[in-house]
Amino acid sequence: MSRTVSTAPSTDQLTSHLVSSEDGTPIEYFSTGTGPGLVIVHGTMQSAASQSELAAALAGSFTVHLMNRRGRGRSGAYPALEAYDLALDVADAAAVVAATGATAILGVSSGGIIAAEVALARPELAVVLFEPALVADGSLDLDAFLARFDPEAARGDVPAYMVTALLGTQMGPAFLRFFPRRMLESSTRKMLAKDAGSLPVGGATMSELALAVPYDMRIVAQRADRIGDYAAIRGPVLLISAEKSPTYLRHAVDRLRKLLPEASVGTIPGAGHSATQNSKEGGKPQVVAEVVRAGLKMLRGRRESCVR
Repeated sequence: MSRTVSTAPSTDQLTSHLVSSEDGTPIEYFSTGTGPGLVIVHGTMQSAASQSELAAALAGSFTVHLMNRRGRGRSGAYPALEAYDLALDVADAAAVVAATGATAILGVSSGGIIAAEVALARPELAVVLFEPALVADGSLDLDAFLARFDPEAARGDVPAYMVTALLGTQMGPAFLRFFPRRMLESSTRKMLAKDAGSLPVGGATMSELALAVPYDMRIVAQRADRIGDYAAIRGPVLLISAEKSPTYLRHAVDRLRKLLPEASVGTIPGAGHSATQNSKEGGKPQVVAEVVRAGLKMLRGRRESCVR
């Protein structure tokens, strides 16, 4: 099922599709460009629209597929949180890869964990990991963070768990850590209440994004201290970090580099964890696109040399 939808002038035309995941849940994705297929799996508080400028920048070299993870747009809902397992998100991404015939997958943050899991089962895929949210070697006090976050999520206190997630994962400006929590929660509550108006193609409401946060935290918790598992990835790997990102995210990339010595590595200068996002969200999509294009070209050259 597909239909053509209009998008902003800064992006190429996007075509919307639905594919059924392993459990029958519909998963929405948007395609643009020409060339080998590249699936982009977005991260927390993101949707398919979050990397639309990156997709446009890559569209001359790749057919880019921007998936909407569950709970966003026309993608189906997550199950109850207590029934959730990372395998669901992995199956969703794998379904988009299969439907598109993509030869590469790019994962951002929590989406990087999903992409790495897909790569474990699909050694023919090239995988690009932008700062996968892997906690390793005590790089983040996850237990202390989840001790507060989990009860807030269980009682459905969205503003509270949003603030806990923001602070616990070290996202947002550092000065926010000096604000009283009640002030941050009040601002978050107002932000959610004002959520209205038209959305970009592939976008999601703030409420949809907020309700998906506990599932992303489950992904992080389920793969904490398991970074060594990804040494088993056999396909080509490109690892990307950003110069101003939190230390624990850059540490994950460094650890993966040691585990995967054949991987290519790139750094986005002057940017933080939002580097892959659209420019108005603090991203540097053109710079990221250059790193992805060059990195995948290098990996493809290595693979062709080995075949010869």
